[in-house]
Amino acid sequence: MERRTKVTVQPANSRGLREVRIGGETAGSAWSPRELRRLLRRHGYPEDVDLDDRTLVSWHGGGSEVWPDRTGLRRTTMGLMVVGLVGGWALLTSIGIPDAFDALTFAGRISGFLFILGGVTEVAAAVAAVDYWGKRGLKVSGALVLVGVLIALTVSTLLVFLWFQELEYTPYVMAFFPLFAWSLWALWVCVREKVWRGLPHPTKIAAGVTATALLAAVNLAYSSVYQPTAAPANLTIWVRFGEPRTDLTNPVHLLPVTLRLKNTGPVPLYILADGWNVYGRSGKYVEKSKELRDRRNALETGSERQGDASLHLGSVSYTALGVGPFTGPGSYYEPGEEYSEDKMVEIPKASTFDMIDADLNITVMRMDRGRIDLDTFSVAEHSWDKDAFLHCDPKDCGGEFLTYHSPVRYTNNLINVTRKPRYVTAWWGLGPDDSNYDASISTFKGQGFISDAETERENRRFDLFTVTADAAIPFAAVVHPDAP
Repeated sequence: MERRTKVTVQPANSRGLREVRIGGETAGSAWSPRELRRLLRRHGYPEDVDLDDRTLVSWHGGGSEVWPDRTGLRRTTMGLMVVGLVGGWALLTSIGIPDAFDALTFAGRISGFLFILGGVTEVAAAVAAVDYWGKRGLKVSGALVLVGVLIALTVSTLLVFLWFQELEYTPYVMAFFPLFAWSLWALWVCVREKVWRGLPHPTKIAAGVTATALLAAVNLAYSSVYQPTAAPANLTIWVRFGEPRTDLTNPVHLLPVTLRLKNTGPVPLYILADGWNVYGRSGKYVEKSKELRDRRNALETGSERQGDASLHLGSVSYTALGVGPFTGPGSYYEPGEEYSEDKMVEIPKASTFDMIDADLNITVMRMDRGRIDLDTFSVAEHSWDKDAFLHCDPKDCGGEFLTYHSPVRYTNNLINVTRKPRYVTAWWGLGPDDSNYDASISTFKGQGFISDAETERENRRFDLFTVTADAAIPFAAVVHPDAP
């Protein structure tokens, strides 16, 4: 019979793992007789080796029947750790990728890449968990598991905190709440087993994880709160009348109107709704008057078009001569970018106006507060189309109008996953006497009722504001442009 080198099986350690030595050199370790036979077979021993042969196998700390490994508990712990860490990887990468490659600000992209890096760490920690609850061939496997658990706990805690601010259901709730509960359990397991044992500098690892979490939190605060607040948005617009001309073939005066905008602030701006109007004003002249006329009307209407009061001007009426959109919903302007357009308004020669008024109104949203799908938002739907987003009978709505609708996302994806979807809606319509246009942001997506309070709150969050410009000239300057 071939002579074999003697095998020594050491006492089981705290995890039930028994070290195996062949000829005085460590050959590996085993959890059970089956694993011991597999190990010996790799070293040239026969498959049916007799483990109770004392001349071949020497047992220390118990014979071949002593295998204290709790295989079921160990593998269950390993499986739960791997599942939680892989779930953390999926959540972190789904949050980080949109910001890493599509954020407007450098801080936002850094924050996105930090989440992706955290996801990669979660994968490494999952691999380390298999090793740590296995043969522990790597000294750092326990520390990697701890780092992965701390990252998952930090991110899930932040998500839970953000979610409680609004208490809105999102599909991600089914991910970060279980991850939060798992993180607490996993941290308890790591502390109980002191997974950091054997590392030369465990406090430095903890400090690194803490610093990374703080950096992510600072980037979130900077990109979502500080920067959109500290950088003021500014859009400058003009309305100017050109030199009027008399048409040579038709009984009308031609009045050019130039509309212009320029983004004079440091923040890119979306155009959500805009429109221009040119009105002819007619008023009855009162020669003898001792007090302002239409004071009550002026007080009631405030800054509206009908809100002026004059000493020698009685009742005033306005006639719409020309209306229309300007750049239209779905356009955007970078800082310093400008746009102008010339319009031509036809005014009948027989008109009895005393003044020509023009105005331009533009509602905008800061691009550093949210992202709009412009391919969707720039496509108009008609209110008279039964399949339109906002179908409405003209008798009920006061006229026909165009609608624009699209999802809008926060610039930081951490907030998106803890909030219901938001939508931006704009419309431009023609009534019997003039045009009307507006835009708002809410959770409205075609059904249900949205309160004014919600719309006002969302408009404030995304920083919607309207800019207005006006111009006026005497009608006499149109009829007799060369008069002194």
